[in-house]
Amino acid sequence: MAPSTDWDEIKRLAADFQKAQLSSTSQRLSERNCIEIVTKLIELKLIDVIFTTDGKEYLTPQQLTKEIKDELYVHGGRINTVDLAKELNVDLSQINNSVSDIIRGKEVQLVSGYLIAHYYLEKVAREINEKLQLQGQISVGELTLQYDLPAELLQHNVLEKYLGKIIIGKQDPSEPRTFYTEEYITRTKAKIRGALMGLLKPTPVAVIVNHCNLSDRLFLSLFDQINAPGVLTGRQTGALYVPSCYTKSQNDWVMSFYKQNNYLEYDALSRLGLSDPKGYVRRILTNEDLTFLSSCVIGSQIKQQLETALEECIASKSYLDVVSLLPSVLTDTDIENVLDDLLKKSKSTILFDNTVFSHHYIEILKQACMPMTQQKAEAVVKSGKYQQFYIEKQMNKAAEFTQTGHVDHKAERREERRRKAASGKGGGGTQGRETKTKAVKKHARSKQTAHDSDSDDGGNANKKAQTQLEIVSVENIENIIKETLENEGLEDLLTRISEHLQGSLNQIALTKAKETADKLLQDASQNRKQTHTSAQDKINILVNDMKLYEKGLKSLPSDQQPQFIKYLLKSLGGDILSEFCKYAANQCNLSVQVDVLSVEQRNKIINDLSDEFMKPLVSLNATLSDQNTEAFYQAVDTCLSEFGMILKKVNKKEDKHLIQNHREKLISELEGCEDPALSLHIAVLAIFTIVTQNMLHASGRQVPVIISYLKTQLKEEDYNRLQSWHELVTKYLTSTDEEKDTIEEKLSQELPNLKNMVQEIKKYK
Repeated sequence: MAPSTDWDEIKRLAADFQKAQLSSTSQRLSERNCIEIVTKLIELKLIDVIFTTDGKEYLTPQQLTKEIKDELYVHGGRINTVDLAKELNVDLSQINNSVSDIIRGKEVQLVSGYLIAHYYLEKVAREINEKLQLQGQISVGELTLQYDLPAELLQHNVLEKYLGKIIIGKQDPSEPRTFYTEEYITRTKAKIRGALMGLLKPTPVAVIVNHCNLSDRLFLSLFDQINAPGVLTGRQTGALYVPSCYTKSQNDWVMSFYKQNNYLEYDALSRLGLSDPKGYVRRILTNEDLTFLSSCVIGSQIKQQLETALEECIASKSYLDVVSLLPSVLTDTDIENVLDDLLKKSKSTILFDNTVFSHHYIEILKQACMPMTQQKAEAVVKSGKYQQFYIEKQMNKAAEFTQTGHVDHKAERREERRRKAASGKGGGGTQGRETKTKAVKKHARSKQTAHDSDSDDGGNANKKAQTQLEIVSVENIENIIKETLENEGLEDLLTRISEHLQGSLNQIALTKAKETADKLLQDASQNRKQTHTSAQDKINILVNDMKLYEKGLKSLPSDQQPQFIKYLLKSLGGDILSEFCKYAANQCNLSVQVDVLSVEQRNKIINDLSDEFMKPLVSLNATLSDQNTEAFYQAVDTCLSEFGMILKKVNKKEDKHLIQNHREKLISELEGCEDPALSLHIAVLAIFTIVTQNMLHASGRQVPVIISYLKTQLKEEDYNRLQSWHELVTKYLTSTDEEKDTIEEKLSQELPNLKNMVQEIKKYK
């Protein structure tokens, strides 16, 4: 009965509804009136409604809340509030007000502008579980990107909340944001174990992790659980996995190499992958007598071989190349360290660049150098270098003594002059008056000698800074022992061995030089008296000759005499000064090697003399330019007095004999002379001596003056011949090369006539 009644009721209601739709009302409200009525009711607070965005519809708060929940359901439990405002055509502020009421319960929450229902999180949990079961491992970070939800929400409200309920898996204790299944852990262990079993050499953990597609953290956490056949070098980034098979082969190689070679190189061990080679060697070779060097470690067998070889080297009095007995990997420093202990025990060996020599072998080389050492010692004394060295040592000692006491400046200057003089050249000699006619030529030799002397002084000055005089140099020793070492194939050690021998040989040379110098000093003391007599005789001869020459020049016109006096003082007066200088230098232990002194050499010697010799010689030197013979003779007398010499009285008979000898010598020189200018010079002087019975000392420039004087002393034909010869010589000296040949031929033809003329003048005079 009930179903039938219900159906009838439905039909009746449908009829009433249709009737109401078709009926018309007597009064209808406009849209404006409806709006005004609703506005009035809102003002009277009789109704509470919410306007839609376009203002054409009204909603009650309850209706809005219902529609928000409906939309949330329709969108699967997650919707953005902005999208919700657009869907419901309601202002966002109204939506937010309603959302505040909705989230007061626990079923819906607002997260980052999204309304999220609890059934949405359950759906996410189911999806995560499916993914976890499929992948075996999942992380919160990965899910955050996938679902665009905060990590904290996913971890606490989804993963941890539904873990063991919806999500079947485990949370990683060391990394709470990672979850995995038991099957995944089992597979991962198997994968790691397989990868480690296949390794034969040390491999970085990063390579293993990348190959297995794992994280470092998971690999390290599971490594201890799989009982891997190997070890890790550390737990930090860059650690290595070293397989047991590699460690075994490592140990086998090291032990085999050590047994065969008795040494281990650090670099080789490092190439095997050993980070601490020294510590490793100590661990595996605990019972060996090892020596740790900078590049390798060696055993006792190598040292025993060295000891045996050194004993044989000493017994055979030879040498030993240590490099041939030691591993090639050893550096020079390592070899020195190895040999230090061995050589300390043996006092009969010397080491040069990894080659050990017996003292006997070195002594043989030293004895071969002894003759050279003796020669060098004698030469250094003869040159005066040793005397200079000795004087410098004395001066240094005196300087140390006077630093805190009184300084004797006079003595200091005297020592300085002696030191300078010691660097000069030794020597001496005599000078005859018969060479004065060739004074022009001797000036050139004097200049050259002065230059050489200055050069020697400069070379010696460079040695002032030496603390010890070097007589035997390394080069001297090399020249002696070079052939011996080359025959033995040891030429590369030539310099080292020479440097070693130089010290002792130089000391021997110094000792021999001292003995030689002492002997020379004794000889010099014995010969000093003879030197005094010899110098006095030479000066007497020169002074007497000068007076004879001066007497001869007085025969010339008085207006011409000054130039002859000037030349006489410059030449013969300079020779007298030179003899004084050489004697004074000898007395002051200054070495003079040349016989004829130049002006510069004389001045240098005078400056180096002590005051007692310097003052009279300075005065004598000044008179050479005064053209005053009286002042010169007075200065000579002063020097003779200061030097303890005397001027012997003149014997007139002996003077005549000297003039005669001088004339004969000039004639003899003329006979052997072929030079036109020199022949004229000698002929004029010879004729002057013949006609005046006086000697004359003149230069080539003064020949015309003498010829003019002889005009009144000779026959006219002799004078004309002499004048003609002079004109030819003058023309010869000033002519060109083409004319010179013709004039020279004519002079050669006339030269015998000139010589005959001198002989004829000699006869009739």
